[in-house]
Amino acid sequence: MQTITILPLLIAFGALSVGMLCLLVGWYLWYESQDLRSGGLTVTATILKKFRKDDQGIGRSLESYYAQCQFYDPTGQAREVDVYMQLKRWLQMDEGTTTLLTYIPDERDEPLLGSRFNWQLRGMIGLGLMALGMCLILVLTVGGIQEWLTMNRAF
Repeated sequence: MQTITILPLLIAFGALSVGMLCLLVGWYLWYESQDLRSGGLTVTATILKKFRKDDQGIGRSLESYYAQCQFYDPTGQAREVDVYMQLKRWLQMDEGTTTLLTYIPDERDEPLLGSRFNWQLRGMIGLGLMALGMCLILVLTVGGIQEWLTMNRAF
């Protein structure tokens, strides 16, 4: 009696799942920071006030923590904007301190926390995750299926 083992197929399915997850997370990290990497300007901003928007989030939702920041654009004009912050970052910052903001010149009212280098690093991590996902899918998935076929003498 011939036994059929499914371990290579389980490895192939696991590699396919993890590979797809790496691809999706990598794509998100790369795509999200695309505009800021290519044309973003980094400025030093002063935190004027920390606050929570009452109309957003329930309880301690991460999406309701903001800081009102002031920065000077390249023309020398002072700008005040509300910047979204994650809870951990929001708790670490105090009013009157400075932080780095990056914004797209056409969208000065929507800066994001972090320097342009941070956004470039995030894009590189995204590319690395996409490459890892492709390797997992190509090598382990195909190899697992091939191993299963040879173990069960399909050919």
